[in-house]
Amino acid sequence: MNSLPPPSVTAAVVSAPAAASQPLLTASKTRHILIRLGYLPLTAETYLGRNGQVQRQYTWNFVPPRALLALSRRDSWQDPWNPLVLGALYQFEHEHGLPVEPGKVGLRDLPVSVEMALLAARKPDPLPWTWVLVTKFPRPERIHVFVAGKGWVLQSDCNTGVLHGTPDGTWPVYARDEHTSMVGSFPIPVPARQVRLYDAAKAAGFHVADIDFGRYHHHWVRYQPYDDPDIRWVNYFDRGRAVHFYPRAAYGFPQSAGCVELPRKAAQQAFAILHYGTPVTVAHSAPGPWNAPASAKGAAKPQGEKTIAALPSLHWTYRVVPQQSSPRSVHLALTPVALPAHAAALPDGTPRPAPQPQPDRVAAGSAGPGPAARAG
Repeated sequence: MNSLPPPSVTAAVVSAPAAASQPLLTASKTRHILIRLGYLPLTAETYLGRNGQVQRQYTWNFVPPRALLALSRRDSWQDPWNPLVLGALYQFEHEHGLPVEPGKVGLRDLPVSVEMALLAARKPDPLPWTWVLVTKFPRPERIHVFVAGKGWVLQSDCNTGVLHGTPDGTWPVYARDEHTSMVGSFPIPVPARQVRLYDAAKAAGFHVADIDFGRYHHHWVRYQPYDDPDIRWVNYFDRGRAVHFYPRAAYGFPQSAGCVELPRKAAQQAFAILHYGTPVTVAHSAPGPWNAPASAKGAAKPQGEKTIAALPSLHWTYRVVPQQSSPRSVHLALTPVALPAHAAALPDGTPRPAPQPQPDRVAAGSAGPGPAARAG
């Protein structure tokens, strides 16, 4: 039985103001510790801006591909939620046996245990910096794995989520499992007329089976439950979404419930290369050729680097084909979209290639996927 403290102590505790604990590290100090230890392979340069204030500029310690340059320019390094910096923090936490999680505001308000470990850390990152790029267009969908100092070490066809189930963005890997189970619901597209007829039948008192209809990314869908007990080589990056192996008859187009699915060999290789904190970027298209920038032509070419002279058109969209559509099936054709004048060039200034039509057709609202199309 617990005894109460003396009245004087109790009074002192009650009357004392609630003092908020001050963080030991700011986001800027945390970022520079991660840079110093090599978890974030950057060099910070300080200079005076036009207004006389001290400014910092960050440059990569290796020759970055164009796609990575475009990504790193999109988010400010001072942003506490910058996914590249959060990835470095996750890798540090994992290497030091700490829970892999951000602070209350990204790099800010970290747990005291993480702050103490950062202040006392002397061990550099034992693993090379790694980045994953998943491109949806041009077809087939592809995964590209980049390792600093080696270049593109792995490229393979992959599958993303149906009905835009894998959103574009960048997230660091926060959990990994060699094998795990996945349970959820797979969204199967259905025409709106089928939903209206079902609702009318139920309202009229007809006996109909319960069907789980719902809206998913502006589409009517029927949810089909799935329970896959053994998913191999799993790298979680965005909530329940992960890069993992799943057996399919073919790869290169949307089939999953949101995950990035790989063939067996590629998934096993990716699991051996990726680690905690690896940023995973999902992009509608590649922001440029995956080779070194023109300013670094004299630099040594990293081993495994592939130079791509030009990509097909980077902007495609689905359009309805009325002649082949019906109330029960909507047929979509992949067609190029005219680019505005300011987007006529790639980020490096080279002219954008002209669109090339591709015979890629998708039938949405027809028969649902088979048993092999139910994992996420």
